[in-house]
This record gives sequence, structure tokens and C-alpha cells, in this order.
Amino acid sequence: MWGINSRRGKALRGAGLALLLAAVLAGCGDGDGRSTGPAGSASRAPEGSASPTTEGSASATPTVSRTGLLYRDREISLSDVQAIKNGCPSDIYVEFADSGPRVLGSDESNPRLNDDGEQTEEDRPPILAWSPPCSSANGRFDFDDVAVAKAAADAGDLDEAACRDAARAAVGSGTDIDRYGTQALAVGDRFCEDFAAEGRVVLLRVVKVSGSPVAELTLSATLWAGPARAEGPPAQPGEKVYENQPFTVADDVAKARDCGIGGVGIGSDLPRVRYRHTLSGGGGDVEYFPSCLSGSPKVRFGGYVARVEGGADPDITACQDAAARGERNDLDVPVSELRAGDRFCMFDSFEKYVALLKVTAVTAEAPVSATFSVTRWEAPEPS
Repeated sequence: MWGINSRRGKALRGAGLALLLAAVLAGCGDGDGRSTGPAGSASRAPEGSASPTTEGSASATPTVSRTGLLYRDREISLSDVQAIKNGCPSDIYVEFADSGPRVLGSDESNPRLNDDGEQTEEDRPPILAWSPPCSSANGRFDFDDVAVAKAAADAGDLDEAACRDAARAAVGSGTDIDRYGTQALAVGDRFCEDFAAEGRVVLLRVVKVSGSPVAELTLSATLWAGPARAEGPPAQPGEKVYENQPFTVADDVAKARDCGIGGVGIGSDLPRVRYRHTLSGGGGDVEYFPSCLSGSPKVRFGGYVARVEGGADPDITACQDAAARGERNDLDVPVSELRAGDRFCMFDSFEKYVALLKVTAVTAEAPVSATFSVTRWEAPEPS
């Protein structure tokens, strides 16, 4: 998940239009808003709960809107028994359309693929894939290749902004989720997804889990809509790509990932942290070697890099010049030597970026962690 991307074919676009029409006509007929797929069903919120178009509204029939809360607490039920009856597909897809969630039928193709068979996030809603126990030993969820976080139990009520922030923060801490074993699910678990390509934020809550492995489960879905991510033209040489975006490397996260080396990618649209199990490094522009691996935790800066002393923050020219005069490849700094306010300039002539990294917080005692903010520019043309 180093980047954030999109998908959908003609059949799904037709299905989406049908769902939209059904939602608009729901107030004029006897439809119950229920959609059933090969291994489960999706329904309206339980009697007495709101399905509003905006926060605080109690309309029984949601009106599809481009912005705001589209629906709250719509339930989706998934069943291994039903999956077996339908040939036990390897993946059962749940689509979070604007009109409501639905479990896709066995005759529908992979909704994450476009007409050319390529993975995409454009022109489609968020999708959750469930691998039932009959096809995958213990069963698992496969989330979209976007920012997804498991919300902390004490996070309180989550609105659109809080859910989006949680998902994005997870990307910068290496705690974001792509897959999750259903055996680890517990009632009350919550997951936030920032589906930025189409401007959607999804909050999933576990309502019911049963069986070992989990063979029956119920989720509740809340969906918000906002502006889709504007792609725009790529940054030109000398232009700023992003400013003061945070990332955190930490011992507790590394240990939870079998003492992996943290690799931080800063050459994308946001800093992204990944922990990998290889002695050659985390594969990032910045690497973190945790206490459990090296005894003395350290941060390694790649490319051309220099520590910046005193004065105002350097601009792109000053930062590139400082890096070019500094160390080439692998400047190691023990976490014990980092202080809030320390600054480092990096220049990568291959990836063609200049970056200013500032230390914003350090915990040198267990559990060790270090937080940075990053400003990144496209490298100027050589002069």
C-alpha cells in the first residue's frame, strides 16, 4: 500500500445504476432495501435506528447524496454455509454503494477490476472481500489497497473526519491493514477506510461473530461521501508535493510485526511506513532498526543527506545543496541522539525528490519511538 489507487467494469456500473434507481424509488413502492448475494445479505439498519442523509436526521429512507452521511449502521451478514451452497468461491465481495451495502452474486465478476482486467479504484465503490473458511483455512478479510485502520477501542464515537484521520495516521505509523484474519475478530471491533479516489469513508463495526473458524458474522456499515481525490497534473520540477506530513517509527509496532525493519517511503503522495523481515533493510528512503533487532535502535537516512543546523527551515535550493554536500547513503543516527527540532535534508537523484525531515517527538526509553514531519519537493532540473 505504498500508493492509493481504483476499479470497476461495465456490469458493475449497470448494477450501481440499478441500485441508485432502487434507492430513489424506495419511498414509492414496497421495496425493503434488502440485497442478497451468494453467501450473505445486506439490510437496512434495525427498526428504530436512523438511516439519515445527514448527521442527526432520522429519515427512514436515505437519499443518495454526493456529500455527507449517506447511511449509518446498515448490516451485512456473511455465512460459510451459504458460501458452500454456492460452490465456495475463494472471495465473496461486499460492495459499499451509495444506496447501501450489498453482497455480490456469484455470477458477478471481480468488482476491483476495470474493463481491461486491471486493479483500479476509480468509478467504483469501496469493496470488502471475505474468504470463507471453506476456501481459506481460517477465513480472512481483504480490504481495498487504500488507507485502512483498526480503530482503537477507546477512540469513542467516530465521525467522518475522525475515521479518515485514523486511516491516514495508520499509513504513517505502519499499522494500516490490507488483510485481517476473521479468527481475530471480536464484537465491537471497528475499521476505518479512506477510499480517497472516490471521496468515500467507510466505518465497519463487528456486530456478531460465531464459529471456530468464524463461519457466521455480521458487520454494520456507515458510509460518508465527500470530494473525490483530485489527481491533477504531476508536480513539476521545483514544486512542493506535500508539506509537514507526519510518520512514526516505533519499537512496539516493530515487535508486533515479528521485529521487522521499518521502511519509510517518502517519494509518494504521503509518507508510508512498512515493516519487513529482511536484514537488508525495510526497503524505504528512511529505515528504522528497532531495539529487538539491533539492541540500540537507530534511524538510517538514504540517498544524499545532511543534518541542518540552526536558523529558519531551508527552502528547496538550500536543502538540496546541504544534502549534496552531506553524507552519501546510509547516515545512521541512534534514536538516543535524536532531539525534537532536529532537521535533516535528503536528496535522491534517481527518484528526483528533495525532502526536509523534522523530528517532532522522541521517546528514547522503552517503548522507543520517533515521529517526524516531512516536506517533499520534486527535484529541480539540474543547472
